[in-house]
Order: sequence, then C-alpha cells, then structure tokens
Amino acid sequence: MTIQNQLIVDRFVDIKTVCATLCRSRASIYRDIKRGDFPKPEKRGGSSRWRVSDLNKIVAAEGSL
Repeated sequence: MTIQNQLIVDRFVDIKTVCATLCRSRASIYRDIKRGDFPKPEKRGGSSRWRVSDLNKIVAAEGSL
C-alpha cells in the first residue's frame, strides 16, 4: 500500500456564513477587522471571502476560553 500526497484546498466563505458560524453580527465582524482582532477578508471577484481554516482557528480559540 502506498500513501499518496493529496493537496487539500482551503475553502472560502462569505460574510453570511462567517456570521452564522460565529453567531455574530456583520457589524461586529467588520468592527473587529478594523481593530485588527479578526482576519481581513480576501477579495474574490469583488466579494469578501474568509478562509474556513481561519474560522476554525477562531472557533477553537473561543472553545478554550
């Protein structure tokens, strides 16, 4: 049996998904971005998108509080 290396591509999600995942309002997300407490979105075709891996880190950090 051989082990094959597989490339795992990080997904991007929109602000609605970010808000639903973190149970926070859109305004609070953008306020924290402005303060530097939340990762900035990446622009994809004129839309703001966040990496799922970044959201997972935030959820994990909140769970350890």
